[in-house]
Amino acid sequence: MGTILAIVILGILVFVHELGHFLVAKYNRVGVLEFALGFGPIVYRFNYGETTYTIRAIPLGGFVRMSGDDPSLVHDGAARVEAGGASPIEGAQEELTPIQQAMIKDESRWFLRQGYLARCAIVLAGPLFNFLFAWFLASGMYYSLGVPELKDGPVTVGVVHKDLPADLAGVKKGDRVVTVNGKTIATFKDLVQMVTSSEGQVLTFVIERPVLEGEGAASKEVRHETLTIPVNPKAGVAELDVLEGREGGKPNYRVGISPTLKAVSYIPVGFGEAVQVGGELIVHRSLETLRVLRALLTGLIAPHRAIGGPIEIIKQTAASADEGWVAVISMMIFLNITLGVMNLLPIPVLDGGHLTLFTIEKIIG
Repeated sequence: MGTILAIVILGILVFVHELGHFLVAKYNRVGVLEFALGFGPIVYRFNYGETTYTIRAIPLGGFVRMSGDDPSLVHDGAARVEAGGASPIEGAQEELTPIQQAMIKDESRWFLRQGYLARCAIVLAGPLFNFLFAWFLASGMYYSLGVPELKDGPVTVGVVHKDLPADLAGVKKGDRVVTVNGKTIATFKDLVQMVTSSEGQVLTFVIERPVLEGEGAASKEVRHETLTIPVNPKAGVAELDVLEGREGGKPNYRVGISPTLKAVSYIPVGFGEAVQVGGELIVHRSLETLRVLRALLTGLIAPHRAIGGPIEIIKQTAASADEGWVAVISMMIFLNITLGVMNLLPIPVLDGGHLTLFTIEKIIG
């Protein structure tokens, strides 16, 4: 069920992105031949007006095919019907309708015959719609739920990051941190302060570990055991330093745990504040993504530590389904922002690459 939900969510993200291209292309009177979700063979199709709408077999992307959007097919002397050609990756389009054939013959409807600003607007609309959709989701989540705030103790471990000190020491999800070096830990902020000020010295954690009876949702805590675990904080976790904007500064010591979402309370806010906080989240996450990209380019982070393809996205999104709707919405916000930022990179196959080429063409003619 989680995998199906993940595919649906990925489809929504792609739909939003392509809808931006589609609407702005229509606004500029560019001929849109096909609006597709997925790649490969056509599973379902229908025609409405001058556009064919399709769902394709491989649900890992989508595209808007416009009349005259391939430079190799619109040069002087090219056959007019070729201006609606499909790439092998997208999958072949079936025979064009009479309306589409007439549209292709009209060069004023070709994408690459539009002015510089019109082409840039059409290309920018995809990433822009992803950012706007993320803002909409974040604002709606904050308005309906409130702004999250960590509750005061007990500090319960929600995530233990693999191969970091807490994981290596044997700390587990669900453990409650009672004291560190004899000092009572009332809030997660207290724990962070103890770890960051440790200067790398071993910390003695006293934790309560629940002993559960039953399985899954029906399990319940029957007792707990108290354990003393030495944990040696570590500095120089590159990917986490990058996300927090701490790279290159004072060493930041960590043990590699995050609090459980159940330890979060929500403060109600009005509509205006929800929109403002939602916008701040989008900016914050966008800057995080840019920092990660910079770290990848400079070699600070290895690519396999930060990059996952569509299959990895589906796995992560499916996993978030088990954590409830807040985790799912948060994942959708993250993926929309990532998709928006990545598509603005000046790489030829991406939207940013098109913008770069259009700008170079504008400058040098």
